[in-house]
Amino acid sequence: MIKEGDTLPVVTWNMYRKEKGVNGPIGYEASWDKAPPQFWQEFKSDEMFKDRCIVIGIPGAWTKNCTHQMQMFDGQFDPVYTKCIENVFFLSVNDSFCMQSWVWAHFAIKIDWIADGNGEFTEKIGMLVDKSDCGYGKRSWRYAMIIEDNIVEKLFVEKGIGDNVGVKIDPYKESHYNNVYKYLISTGRKQDPPDETRWYWDVPTAERLPQPEDNPVPFTDLLKAGAKEEALYNRENAEYINFDPSKDSIAHKEQEEKEKEERDRRDKDMEDGMLGS
Repeated sequence: MIKEGDTLPVVTWNMYRKEKGVNGPIGYEASWDKAPPQFWQEFKSDEMFKDRCIVIGIPGAWTKNCTHQMQMFDGQFDPVYTKCIENVFFLSVNDSFCMQSWVWAHFAIKIDWIADGNGEFTEKIGMLVDKSDCGYGKRSWRYAMIIEDNIVEKLFVEKGIGDNVGVKIDPYKESHYNNVYKYLISTGRKQDPPDETRWYWDVPTAERLPQPEDNPVPFTDLLKAGAKEEALYNRENAEYINFDPSKDSIAHKEQEEKEKEERDRRDKDMEDGMLGS
């Protein structure tokens, strides 16, 4: 299995998708026949993993835990971005059509996906397992990796990796968003939230809005205003965004105080015993 500090193997994925950055028409005059074409394209793993990113290996698109995990990272992408993460890729031993429809159907617009349909990359990093007991065949074990320059910076692997571990066993703790985000906070790396110059609007066909009656605001201006508001919110609420429930909650603080009092009491009892008092 791959480990922290290792250089990842280089593979080439052939995926059917639209050209990155070319979105469908959006706004009041969007036309369905202007949707961007999709075609087969080759993607090299070392090029995709050059910038600091998160790769999340999942057993399968559309499954319960995988969908929850994908929605967590998509909905909370901006706080992750501010910790110097440029992209979040969900990687599965599924085909391009399955991965793309899964992401679009759940309105995920910030994360990206990788279809490792042949399982080549997953096998080379030691994460390919047999899930035939679930009717899945060969799939990926669940994990998350933080990568930069194609080198593994941090690895989160769910416990119990193995073949045919049972239909009810799908661990989802080590690679949970909260766990990954906690590590990113600990590194101390930061960058400003994404602004309107970085677009995430991944529109596969066309998004047409009703035409307002009086002096409509251009739709691109609405998007820019929304992006600015979100960036401002992230800056003003950094303390809330960086809140760590494992150590910052009131209940946790109270528990720490109780444990400290108990330690102090035991130390005093021990000291009194040693002094013979």
